[in-house]
Amino acid sequence: MARNIHGFASGGPAASRRRVLSIFGAAAGLSLAGVSSRAAAAEATMYTWEGYALGAQSTINLAHYSREGAERIVNMAVNEIRRLEQIFSLKIDDSEISVLNRDGRLSRPSYDMLALLTEAKRYGEMSDGAFDVTVQPLWTLYRGHFRENPDSKDGPARADIDAALRLVDYRRLDVNPLFVRLDRAGMQITLNGIAQGYITDKVADLLRENGISNVLVSLGETRALDGHPEGRPWLVALKDPLNPDSTARTINLDNMSVATSGGYGTQFDRAGRFHHLFDPRIGESAWTHIGVSVVAPRATTADALSTALYVTPRDAAEKIVRRAGRVTAILTNPDGSEYTLQA
Repeated sequence: MARNIHGFASGGPAASRRRVLSIFGAAAGLSLAGVSSRAAAAEATMYTWEGYALGAQSTINLAHYSREGAERIVNMAVNEIRRLEQIFSLKIDDSEISVLNRDGRLSRPSYDMLALLTEAKRYGEMSDGAFDVTVQPLWTLYRGHFRENPDSKDGPARADIDAALRLVDYRRLDVNPLFVRLDRAGMQITLNGIAQGYITDKVADLLRENGISNVLVSLGETRALDGHPEGRPWLVALKDPLNPDSTARTINLDNMSVATSGGYGTQFDRAGRFHHLFDPRIGESAWTHIGVSVVAPRATTADALSTALYVTPRDAAEKIVRRAGRVTAILTNPDGSEYTLQA
């Protein structure tokens, strides 16, 4: 029997930036000392927590012998989500990212902020600037334009885009243990292209450290700790970017992660021609691809690379995948055709 454990991670039931994964398999299994995965799955009750992480609908599913045991595990994970949202959420006024964006400087950043920004800059270098956390001024520009002109068939004026682009350059983000600094007035960052993957990894690592395996963690991005308790890989369905209500394909996950980027996740205009996945080199919504899924050992990697590859032509995408290593990328062209890159 499946039971619900209703939970709520701070950030509220906001619209997901890109909730593009659905999970096949009702629940994840919890391995208990002295009990096989199959026995645990057969005898335990399935419990489900549903909430939000950085605005993305999230789930944690557990097979356990008692509600109390399941709640203990879920509470540990939810507390970690809430702790990290206090660092990375743009919706929390006193989060570390909000302070940095408001003041242009953050003194004594937390370990997690320092670690994630260091990773973000590394993926900026790896992708030749296709991944850039300083694109927030573009988001602000497009959101403001279409709020004021909801029926507009055009995006912001080219001069306004160029002005915003002068504030976009991850290399001007200074990151060190003493402070983080944006070196131009008006620069701002968003971690929406990598933080969900990072939070997924942190929660998964926490569960692993506490002896929990055979789990599928879905916090905007998805990571499998080992395989399904029935002794098979987890099956994850990837949505069809041409018809997000349908499934394009399913993939197997066993001790791996997957992240998907699609412009349909957040659209500024009613026609869907302008979306949140900007090419940071030209300041416009990218249409090189309409969907990218990346499978990698860690969700942080999958998240950042799916964002970068979405705005990158095939030749350059092949180079990025080779540089990253141990990843598989499934890329969908605007006409719906697909190709796969692997390293």
